[in-house]
Amino acid sequence: MEHRVLGVVGASGGLGASTLAVALGVRAAASVGATVCVDGSFERGGLDVTACIEHEPGLRWPDLSDVRGEVDGADLLRSLPADGVARVLAARGSPVPDDVVGACLGALSSICALTVLDLGGSLRWAGQCTDVLMVCGPTARHLADAAAVAAEVGRLSVPARLVLRAGRREPVTGEQVAQHLDLPHAGTLVHDSQVVADAERAPGTRRNGAFVTAVDRLLAELEVCAGRGVDADRVSA
Repeated sequence: MEHRVLGVVGASGGLGASTLAVALGVRAAASVGATVCVDGSFERGGLDVTACIEHEPGLRWPDLSDVRGEVDGADLLRSLPADGVARVLAARGSPVPDDVVGACLGALSSICALTVLDLGGSLRWAGQCTDVLMVCGPTARHLADAAAVAAEVGRLSVPARLVLRAGRREPVTGEQVAQHLDLPHAGTLVHDSQVVADAERAPGTRRNGAFVTAVDRLLAELEVCAGRGVDADRVSA
């Protein structure tokens, strides 16, 4: 089984990178099996809130701060909060020792077909990833932010691709932005009012809609679900 660690970084704030991270894990689970979404930014918290499972019992990053030595990935995965397919290791605004982060990420990725690492606005843990998605907006300010992040990504030996977050009538295309930033274009997330309306359910759990269609296409583009039953063209928009 292939084990992928997919990092999601927002080039600017407010682009929905955390929502995308959770949706990728949720949508992939039915096809690849075990998936986990992990907070990779510890100065904030709440990936379990994004997944709508903050009320569920289970371990968060601060509970693991004193971990020493080898970590059993299966035990850790079972200890995380979950509701259906959404299983999350969330931060709580407290720092976690680097060796603990490395050990836990390594343990989870060794047993999960897909680990989605929400990098926040930093590439600090991008070196742990097999792939990185950079979410970028369409404005001049967004592009300036994205250019800085793209330059940093270029110094890493990790394949990176662009995801454009855009309105329905955006004058620029994902391909144009990707060419400007010299990154491959993975896909475009067009505003979907259903995502805002679904505040009480995990992103990606809806059966159809523009957002889940785009997420399924991203997974297919990344070949995360290749040969495992996901056919993006059959997902109803």
